[in-house]
Amino acid sequence: MSRENPVALDSSTDRSNGLRRRFGRGAGSGAKVGAGFLAGALLVGGGAYAATTISASDQIKGCVNNTTRVITIAPTSGKCPTGTRALTWNITGPQGAIGPAGATGASGAAGAAGPAGPAGPAGPAGVAGSAGTQGSSGTQLSVTSIANSLLPSVVSIAITTRTGSATGSGSIFKTSASSSFILTNNHVISGATKVTVELEDGTELDGQVVGFDIAYDLAVVMVGQGNLPIANFGDSSKVIIGEPVVAIGSPLGLSGTVTSGIISSLDRPVTTGGTGSEAYINALQTDAAVNPGNSGGPLVNAQGLIIGVNSAIASLGSTSSTAGSIGLGFAIPINQAKRISNEIISTAKIVGTKVTLAGVSTRPLLGVTFDTTYAGPGAKIFALTAGGGAETAGIPVNSVIRSIDGKNTKDNIEAIVRIRSYDPGSNVKVTVDLPNSGGSRTFTVTLGSAPSNNA
Repeated sequence: MSRENPVALDSSTDRSNGLRRRFGRGAGSGAKVGAGFLAGALLVGGGAYAATTISASDQIKGCVNNTTRVITIAPTSGKCPTGTRALTWNITGPQGAIGPAGATGASGAAGAAGPAGPAGPAGPAGVAGSAGTQGSSGTQLSVTSIANSLLPSVVSIAITTRTGSATGSGSIFKTSASSSFILTNNHVISGATKVTVELEDGTELDGQVVGFDIAYDLAVVMVGQGNLPIANFGDSSKVIIGEPVVAIGSPLGLSGTVTSGIISSLDRPVTTGGTGSEAYINALQTDAAVNPGNSGGPLVNAQGLIIGVNSAIASLGSTSSTAGSIGLGFAIPINQAKRISNEIISTAKIVGTKVTLAGVSTRPLLGVTFDTTYAGPGAKIFALTAGGGAETAGIPVNSVIRSIDGKNTKDNIEAIVRIRSYDPGSNVKVTVDLPNSGGSRTFTVTLGSAPSNNA
């Protein structure tokens, strides 16, 4: 038995065994000694002695001769004569054989709970969680809160051209003590001889075009009034499909119109503009209602930050009943618009509140000309620009681009859109099918740079 579970010996059994051991010692001398108990009689050898003195505890007191080992009943006084020693035993006699096991007793009541053990050692540190994604984390504002916050920084833009007039929208994104800058689409101000900006409170201001970018369909307009409320930019690289968005603008001249929806898709290749002035957009797709006149207005996330510039819609036809929103709106990612607008402002020459020299912006170059007659999958390279990124990387003519940074490229339009989503000077991985069944190979290309409005 282990020390944690000791068993107490039965004291009566111990005494009986001890008595039997004492009797055993007498057997070694050949003495004829026995012990038996029946109806208060003591038998020793062949004689019988009446046990006339039995204590209240059912014990018999005797005296054992130290020499002969003969046992006699102790005197009434209980004191054994000289040469003997006292002995006491129970009238029940010596221990009998072990009886059969008794029936199993009922289970005892549950013991009381023991005291709490000491605290265990501290566990290992947990793995840090990944950062939350914009759109699915952080405080989300209601459409009402977003509208109240953004409407003061959203403007209506009306232009006059030599052939007529048009309207659009824009967002105030920079302001100083004397002037403010508005981000909008190039196609909103294209061909304008006069630009009028209407603020939320109805104030009308003359606008000046600071610069425009045909390749990205973006433009910056300046007004000669400062300290205006501005909208803040978000990060379009963190936008996720399904996150809620709000579109604000002036569809059909109805200023301050707010609609809501979600991001339906990312990286949609969209082209706008006519031949020679095409804009290639790596667009955010939304089902928020966007109509003619929303162009240039902000697409805002649930934190009230601009993530896109509304630029185009898909429609079923050109009649008044089918040219409106069908839940397919497209916005230029704000990260591209931010770079373009900052380049335009930084390169423009502004004296006081007068733009004396328009600003310019840049676009990235892969350094190739595509074969527009190629009808297969991918984008086939017809020619290389001398010293351009593709030639420097070693991509041969007649290679077919199949993916850019791991994103499949179906045709030359997708190839252009993918490239224009990067900044000039960026390194991209271009995977091509080599000519003459030379297999597939991936090249790292450093993109070049060119003024956006150059052919």
